[in-house]
Amino acid sequence: MAIQLVTQSVGDALVTSLRERILADEITAGTAVTEASVATEYKVARQTAKAAIERLVGEGLLERTAHRSARVPTLDETRVRDLYFARGVIEVRAYELLAAKRLLTPQALTAHEAFRTCSTGSDVAAIVQADVAFHRALIDGLDSDRLSRAHSVIINEIRLCLAQVQNAHLLAPAEIAEEHQTIITAIRDGDVTGAGEVGLEHLRHAERNLLRHLRG
Repeated sequence: MAIQLVTQSVGDALVTSLRERILADEITAGTAVTEASVATEYKVARQTAKAAIERLVGEGLLERTAHRSARVPTLDETRVRDLYFARGVIEVRAYELLAAKRLLTPQALTAHEAFRTCSTGSDVAAIVQADVAFHRALIDGLDSDRLSRAHSVIINEIRLCLAQVQNAHLLAPAEIAEEHQTIITAIRDGDVTGAGEVGLEHLRHAERNLLRHLRG
């Protein structure tokens, strides 16, 4: 039976559906996602399927090597460590800069409350998207297009890590929300050192749990 898409844009709806299924681990790591299979399953044109796959490759939720179909990346220790390292280089310094200015935009505070709301539910894709939106909003508060673009590349790809944390029940969303609050508080208080420290520990907490899970 074809999967129904309910939205104005079939292309956008297709991307959303595939993204949600990847994040919910319905399309598992290593699975090939081909134009033919997507077109058949969703009853869409091959060109629409191709465009959706390429968007997800751009987001880091699919990867493509030479002469091979796009596949859901497999998380291993090397990938996880590098993703969290790159994320930390940007985010920790950003939180220090935000604290130095006591800079909390309305968008960041709204994103924080939106994550709190999601944290009471069990929709993994929604939790991951709200988590990403919170951190993006903080970075965007520094008003640097280049910094925001660099962060976007990393945070998009790290959604696979965030989803794995939720799918494996490694860290409760409510606990993540409280860690977000410590970042918000440090920035609001102008605690430069503290903002960096709680931001780094927030990342390390998730990384430690995920690496422990991957090791079995």
